[in-house]
Amino acid sequence: MRQLRITQTRWACPAALRPRDANPLGKRDDVVRSAACSLRTMPGRRTATLAGCLLLLAGATATAHFDARGVVIPLEPVQHISVGGGFTCSVVGSDKVYCWGNNIYGQIGTGSGLASVDPLPIRGLPGTPIEALSAGRGHACVLTQGDLWCWGMNQYGQLGNGTLEDSPEAVRVQGVNGTATRIAAGDYHSCAVIGGALKCWGNNFYGQLGTGNDQDAAVPVAVAAPSGSVSQVSTGAVHSCAVIAGAAWCWGENLSGQLGDGSPAVARYTPVAVANLGNAVSEISAALVHTCARTGSALYCWGDNDYGQLGLGDVLPRLPPTLVDGFPLATLGIATGTLHTCARGASGVYCWGNGTYAQTGHYGNSSVPQAVVGVGATLEISTRNAHTCVRTADGRAACWGFNTSGQLGDGSADLRTSPVVVPGNYGAPVVLAAGINHTCAGVADGVHCWGYNADAQLGRGTQTTNESLPGPAQVITQRPDSVAAGSEHSCAVVAGAVLCWGDNEYGQLGVGVGPARWMPTPVPSLGREVTQVVSGNRHTCALRLGGVWCWGFNANGELGNGTTEGSAEPVAVSGLASGVSWISAGYSHMCAVHYGAAKCWGLNIDGQLGIGTAEGMRTAPEAVSGMSSGVTRIGAGYLHTCAIQNGAAKCWGYDGYGALGNGVLNDHRYVPDEVVGMGSGVTDIAGGEDISCAIRDNSVLCWGADYNGDLGNGGARRSLRLVPTLVLGTAGVAGGGLAIGGTHACAGMLDGSLRCWGDDYVGALGIGRVVISTAPLEVVRQDRLFAEGFD
Repeated sequence: MRQLRITQTRWACPAALRPRDANPLGKRDDVVRSAACSLRTMPGRRTATLAGCLLLLAGATATAHFDARGVVIPLEPVQHISVGGGFTCSVVGSDKVYCWGNNIYGQIGTGSGLASVDPLPIRGLPGTPIEALSAGRGHACVLTQGDLWCWGMNQYGQLGNGTLEDSPEAVRVQGVNGTATRIAAGDYHSCAVIGGALKCWGNNFYGQLGTGNDQDAAVPVAVAAPSGSVSQVSTGAVHSCAVIAGAAWCWGENLSGQLGDGSPAVARYTPVAVANLGNAVSEISAALVHTCARTGSALYCWGDNDYGQLGLGDVLPRLPPTLVDGFPLATLGIATGTLHTCARGASGVYCWGNGTYAQTGHYGNSSVPQAVVGVGATLEISTRNAHTCVRTADGRAACWGFNTSGQLGDGSADLRTSPVVVPGNYGAPVVLAAGINHTCAGVADGVHCWGYNADAQLGRGTQTTNESLPGPAQVITQRPDSVAAGSEHSCAVVAGAVLCWGDNEYGQLGVGVGPARWMPTPVPSLGREVTQVVSGNRHTCALRLGGVWCWGFNANGELGNGTTEGSAEPVAVSGLASGVSWISAGYSHMCAVHYGAAKCWGLNIDGQLGIGTAEGMRTAPEAVSGMSSGVTRIGAGYLHTCAIQNGAAKCWGYDGYGALGNGVLNDHRYVPDEVVGMGSGVTDIAGGEDISCAIRDNSVLCWGADYNGDLGNGGARRSLRLVPTLVLGTAGVAGGGLAIGGTHACAGMLDGSLRCWGDDYVGALGIGRVVISTAPLEVVRQDRLFAEGFD
């Protein structure tokens, strides 16, 4: 006897959100209710005991422990990396910027205020090659094609766009006009070289703008600097420095002598020359109360030294620059943190000063340079408050130190005393499928699945409760042409042949009724030349040479052969022997694009077939009303269906939670109705249970019920969206596959990454930890992301 279990679980919506008495499935649901919890299961599912229900809820609401996700080697190398105050940003490839960590001011640039332990792309950038990147305390800036773009905190005008409003996406700095060559972001101000001149903007309380006064500026203003070519600029907490004609100059707060002119003062409102360094300075780095510079391969530091951040073997301050003779390598680069310093040489990185959070690679303070274990040759180093990052010689990003906001980017919130590599992902778009509680995707060397596995639907050769990280299905060793995920089984098309695995109680694997198959098994009677496979609840269909074949459960006419008798081997769908270009499986109904027209069959009690009625079933395909031509895609959901006709999205069927996207709640439609704002440019569409999603203008938009983050818009759980709403972080970057599961959704991006959002209680998001995420997270595969790209 099969074990009793809950195979799909949802928090029930509040009564105000339930147009039907119980839930959108009304009389067809099994419902378990108590004062403590309310769970609902799919039709026909056996229900666990109330005690088991309470145990599940307790586990789902417990605080999750976040695990690190190991080493990742991106196909495109990291070009720049910069550490901010509790967040980090990097440039990958030529024009992609990713940030992660604290996001209270919008400093990771995702368009929302949600923090992220995973690298996410910046919104608002023009998509042109990035030449420089700099992260400050709560904001960041980039230089691209001579223009400057900033995002995040803007309390003092440090974004330079003429306002004092924070921005969660990139905004253009005013007055630059394509003439910038350098950029530096400080705690509350920014500086740049614009038109050959040094300019700063933002907070100026200590004169850190160098204008001769203490007036803040929301747009770039000229620094009263000496003449000469500016080769570098650096911004600390409340002072700034630059290398001008080979000499070091600093301005701003000077109580600790951090300006290096040998005479401590409250502030210097215009640049003063740093003493004793001559005209051969190649790099300078300003911190909070100390500064360091490099002349050739020699390293000098000055200012406050309470934590040994000058690296001189003691904790005594230094007014003039002093040689750090304990650094054992020729210095290639320096980075000063709030109270610590790091430098890189040809064969490693050394840090010293405050190590309270292991930002030096060691716990505790050190007044002499100490090697950071696990770091070899590097190309760049960056640090600020309590964490440090490097760009390695092989194009990776590695970080260590404080990590409560996820600023190390390793998918965890755990402090790291040694470097962890930041995930990378970059390749081609994805073919994917989402079952109720599991997900599968095609990659170069096979099919990888993750999530619930009690029926062996992951195809790994084992039967486990769930797997939270993607892993390979057995047998398949090459890129699939198509993948499918049913309620408890999966299928793929490989070299024209269909293979299926998982639950087989109703013959849905096409190999006869019998026990579950733990590994992919060929469907023998189909042969080859199959181009697409889809799976519903307990049935499967395939597209072969323009004709449709189905097998498995058929009580609602899902097989489309004119009967309600199930079949454990493929049977031809009536009237669809040729001319079909696309098929889609709902829970208990099917649809196809036949010579440009939409046709559906199966269960129709909510009008999901689009034939003008909402009753009974249809055991053979019938034409969808008003869709006789121009149809390119269909996405069959649980009790509704959506399609693309002449580039426009249209939906029909059950609308108790707004899944039709027409702006009206509980407005059931038995013929196709237009989705608000989606009249053109739609390229992909998918239906789920009470939600729908589509890709339009390379952006993912979803609408309907948000049970556990299903809509991906960062909004409140158990809420509604009656019209399409942008999924966070996908604007202009989506272009791969699109799939909706039970309470999760996934989409492929143009850069080859795969992102999922929603409920990860059984691992359906593939991120390696139990969370409910209202914004997309990138998928990992065992110890690395899908780095080799997707189909």
